[in-house]
Amino acid sequence: MKARTAAKVAIMLVIAAAVAAVFFSPLRHHLSISSARDFVQSQRAYVQSLWYAPLLFILAYAVGCVFAIPATVFITFAGAIWGWKLGATYAMCGGMLGATVSYFIGRFLGEGMLERFGKPGAIVLSQVKRAGFQSMLIVRLIPGPPFAVWNYGAGVARVRLSDYFFGTLLGTLPAHVIFAYSADALFNGTMTEGDALWRLVIVAALLLSIVLVPMMLKRRLRPRTSE
Repeated sequence: MKARTAAKVAIMLVIAAAVAAVFFSPLRHHLSISSARDFVQSQRAYVQSLWYAPLLFILAYAVGCVFAIPATVFITFAGAIWGWKLGATYAMCGGMLGATVSYFIGRFLGEGMLERFGKPGAIVLSQVKRAGFQSMLIVRLIPGPPFAVWNYGAGVARVRLSDYFFGTLLGTLPAHVIFAYSADALFNGTMTEGDALWRLVIVAALLLSIVLVPMMLKRRLRPRTSE
């Protein structure tokens, strides 16, 4: 048991140290969309010539998920390098790999945590078991906390792996496609940054309405049908 606790402490320290090194050091200036764009402009042809570049990118994105590096940096890079189709595909592979690894880390670190809260913890576990997929789908679609927060949180809350995986897959797919498409269009000069931002807002609003409106109607109609 002591070894298990020591392993948890070591993992937490490594993650905390890596996050601190990224966000509180000069390295943070290189982990931005503008830096990714500058790199693409100078190294695009070279990266495209490397057959193993997609594998390195997928691995880098997965590691970035674990250490809370913004996903938009990786998606923008992929869309600009490989175009929106391949870029979105590679980004989804990296994002899902990183999300799955983060989920299991959160599950390991948070085992038994909710039980310590007694009845409130039991309510959370019950809710997660009943609506895990729906909850994950909604939080993935709604802009808000960083990608990594939901990854670790789902593990701590012990969301079923199938609910977590498919909720994350479907919930993050639109954002990956839209960001990759926008990066590809911006790099090729067929879209301005203002156009890209406006389209992202429209798509996000449509996706949220598709998910939330049926839920709201269902809740409003439920009492009537019960009568």
